[in-house]
Amino acid sequence: MKKSGFLLVGFAGLIGVGIILSFYGSYVIFEDLNQGDGDVGSEQGLIVEVELDHTETQTGIYALQIIDFESGIVRVNILDPSDSIIESQSINEEVYEGMFDVTTSGTYKLSIENSGKQVKIIGVIGPELDEGERSLTYISIVILVIGLIGMLGLVVLMVISRRKSIS
Repeated sequence: MKKSGFLLVGFAGLIGVGIILSFYGSYVIFEDLNQGDGDVGSEQGLIVEVELDHTETQTGIYALQIIDFESGIVRVNILDPSDSIIESQSINEEVYEGMFDVTTSGTYKLSIENSGKQVKIIGVIGPELDEGERSLTYISIVILVIGLIGMLGLVVLMVISRRKSIS
């Protein structure tokens, strides 16, 4: 029984490590992203800015979520440091993600406009994630799954061995 107790603590430790890595991974992913939110309608737009260095990243990402989206079209523009439009999209869905090329270092802007009814929009812009940041997320999920499966298997084995010892 001591052996199963040690294994139970080990699997619980794996679950704890997986949870900690998951929180840390979320922090690392979102620390370089800039977020803005607000009510966007025909009178008012939303602009979110981020400083990007061409030597550190060649690709940027942006995303937006439209809260209580009913219908209509939201226009999204990505502006480079010289305020030239480098990406333009018409969005007609609740959640949208896109990418753009970072050609020069400077301040890039996510400009969101809506010609229809005023809606609440959350916009995010920043550098594309590198492989290390992505793998941290996958590693935490794998560790969590291993810990949960191990703990479940151990509990099943403990129940079976207890039934055998009672019989």
